[in-house]
Amino acid sequence: MTREHETEHKAYVRPVPITWWLQNRRYFLFMIRESTSVFIALFVLVYLYQLFLVSRGAEVHDMFQETLRSVPFVVGYAIVLLFALYHSITWLGLVSKIQIVRIGRLTIPPFIVGLGAYLSWIVASAVVACLFLTLKVGCIK
Repeated sequence: MTREHETEHKAYVRPVPITWWLQNRRYFLFMIRESTSVFIALFVLVYLYQLFLVSRGAEVHDMFQETLRSVPFVVGYAIVLLFALYHSITWLGLVSKIQIVRIGRLTIPPFIVGLGAYLSWIVASAVVACLFLTLKVGCIK
């Protein structure tokens, strides 16, 4: 078969509109969950910039801290928190569907696996909050 003959038969490519994900609730929620990573990435960049400013001295860091207390940053942090919670809850909800846990011949029920994922998230969050509050109180004394 020649190359010319191969190009005569083109595969049908169904056109997909740019708003394909708006036509189904599941697709919409999936795309929202995936887009949350953009906001988390922006938060991480601001955080890394803040760590960079620590190396520049206390005065520079304090000026940036004042900027972070402005209304746009507070609103931005609230949005990032909501997106982070949404992403975490939906991701941990998938754990029980994806992860199969076997101990010997025993298969742990998906409900228990999901519950373990949520509980470990809550415990880790509590530990981080406790460390943060301890350091914050320690700085005040």
